[in-house]
Amino acid sequence: MTQEENLFVPLCPSEDIEPGEEKVFRSNGRSVLVIRSVEGDLFAVEDNCPHANANISGGRFRGGFYACPHHGARFELSTGKSMTNLSNKPLVCFDIKEEDGQIKIFVPEKKKVKVNLGGMPPGFGPPM
Repeated sequence: MTQEENLFVPLCPSEDIEPGEEKVFRSNGRSVLVIRSVEGDLFAVEDNCPHANANISGGRFRGGFYACPHHGARFELSTGKSMTNLSNKPLVCFDIKEEDGQIKIFVPEKKKVKVNLGGMPPGFGPPM
């Protein structure tokens, strides 16, 4: 087993997500929307619409694209790319695979960004 394969963790049995279904799971402290197309392809994205900053689950899935239930922002599931002008931020996509009757996923830990309030951003001060 390679180092990369060790990063995947079991999410659920394969039969828990039938073709054309979606389900939300928690993995590594994150909410993950898993979608199985009618053709059987699996997609995993963070359950957060970058346009509405709300859950994207409950939207519409069609032809490899997912539409947010709040405002209809559409995203390509294989890349997360926004397909409308409602959002310039992509969906966060996760690696997912199916083997030995299990759906496995790799969800990295979400890093908290430290924000310094006040002052000028780096590079905007006087030359040093």
